[in-house]
Amino acid sequence: MPAGRGPGHVTRVGAFWAQLQHEASAWGVSPRLAKGLFLLPLVGSVLVVVARADKAVFRAVADEDRLLEWLQFVGFAAASVFALACAWRLRRQGRRTLALAYLLFALGCFFIAGEEIAWGQRLLGFGTPETLERINDQEEVTVHNINSVQNRANAVFLLVGLYASVGAWLIRRRVPVRASDALDLLVPPLFLTAAFFVIFVYKLLRYTLFPESGFTITQVGEWPEFCLALGFSAHAFLVWRRLAEP
Repeated sequence: MPAGRGPGHVTRVGAFWAQLQHEASAWGVSPRLAKGLFLLPLVGSVLVVVARADKAVFRAVADEDRLLEWLQFVGFAAASVFALACAWRLRRQGRRTLALAYLLFALGCFFIAGEEIAWGQRLLGFGTPETLERINDQEEVTVHNINSVQNRANAVFLLVGLYASVGAWLIRRRVPVRASDALDLLVPPLFLTAAFFVIFVYKLLRYTLFPESGFTITQVGEWPEFCLALGFSAHAFLVWRRLAEP
């Protein structure tokens, strides 16, 4: 057995995966898929950083209108559709507060999806109004590239990542028994927490160690944003599927 790793370490790792498997069972997800959804954000973070060694590969993955940006758009758009469907089903069940929460969630994801592709500006080729062009860092028809808005958006992403990762684990530990499905509607399953943890750590590092954004730091951020889109869309889909059950 490697030095520094005793039976207690093995037990903790086993208990961790057992808890993840229990969560997967509660959501009707296979243990293998649940483990993959947990590991993908962590392994992908390492791979994206390693890809920086080859600038051509890195640009193909993380540049504007490349792989990760389009995956983000698909993820946020899917989250918007499923969250809207959840809001509709909750409204029909008479659960108005939760329906309103999911409606706001759907609208937020729709807005982020539109911002990711500059509302189709680069595809359709229309211009940017002069007043917006002056205050937009990328001179596009977007709001999130305005400094004041971007700072607030980063703070929101950090808090969402903290709540849906560390917060989710703390809540699940304190409320292990599902007395009501409201908990599952408002707290993501544990196998999705790594996706939110990645965006939390990235935004925290940006605030503390890397306040000045360079090319690498900015483009690496495409992966954490994809992880956020993955977490949102996967959770919205699982809730939608659960609400469809009798």
